[in-house]
Amino acid sequence: MILLVLLLAATCGFAHQKPPSTDGAAAAGGMTFSYKFENPRFLLRVIEIDVSANGAGELRFTRGESDEVLDCKVKLLPATIARIRNLIEVSAFLDSKTEYQDKTDMSHLGWITLGAKQGARERKVRFNYTINPQMEELGKIFRGIATQEISLFDIDNAQRYQPLDLPKQLEILENDLKLAWIAEPERVLDPLNEIAGDDTQPLIARNHAKRIIEAIKKGKFKSPVKK
Repeated sequence: MILLVLLLAATCGFAHQKPPSTDGAAAAGGMTFSYKFENPRFLLRVIEIDVSANGAGELRFTRGESDEVLDCKVKLLPATIARIRNLIEVSAFLDSKTEYQDKTDMSHLGWITLGAKQGARERKVRFNYTINPQMEELGKIFRGIATQEISLFDIDNAQRYQPLDLPKQLEILENDLKLAWIAEPERVLDPLNEIAGDDTQPLIARNHAKRIIEAIKKGKFKSPVKK
């Protein structure tokens, strides 16, 4: 009888145990990415981006002579984070010992630091010029993300505090779109739609936002993120 009671107690104990969570394992296996740009002679002196495996992250930057660090949250589109991951994997970045800095010195244009981490594996590389196609594309993608998010940051500030500066910020955005310097043209649609439908914003800005929206929907702007 005592043995039966002990067996029942053990069975109930196992029945109430929760199965081990896979969240920790998934998080440990997820790859994270980082980017840093440095050039003390540029208006944007330092740009840093940290992105998790699901595309959520943060951008930080310093501008002009100020030491204030400005920051904003980012959420990359699935296609963008997938392309970044693909480039890291194809280049065997985490396991490679390759030095990506070319013998050509372009340090006057700034230094780039790219990083990736997965579990216990982590690597960062720094270069000012490379001929490696994967690293070159990654640099362009992250710079496109930075250009896009900083532009949206400035547009949001103009909307809130300096509406008369909004037409100028939209001109900057459109020019960057034409030069394929924006990583995710689709990403800017929601902010532009908000401007287009806001009667408190200058009419010239609303009309300009509508023109940019139409151009994006027609696929007129290319992106550094290859399909």
